Amino acid sequence: MAWAIAKGTLPIVGVTKEHHVADAAAAAAVELSDAEVAELEHLADSLDINAVRFWEKVMD
Repeated sequence: MAWAIAKGTLPIVGVTKEHHVADAAAAAAVELSDAEVAELEHLADSLDINAVRFWEKVMD
């Protein structure tokens, strides 16, 4: 969630337990640097994980 927030999105989180709300709130407080975001994306790419950037659209 912190990565998605760092990318400029506001994730919609479904929760079924009270501790999920606390976890989501804690994730919202995490601030990732540009270098950390780039490292996460590099790791995902190196592991061939297709969950990064597929939703980002070019806005003209």
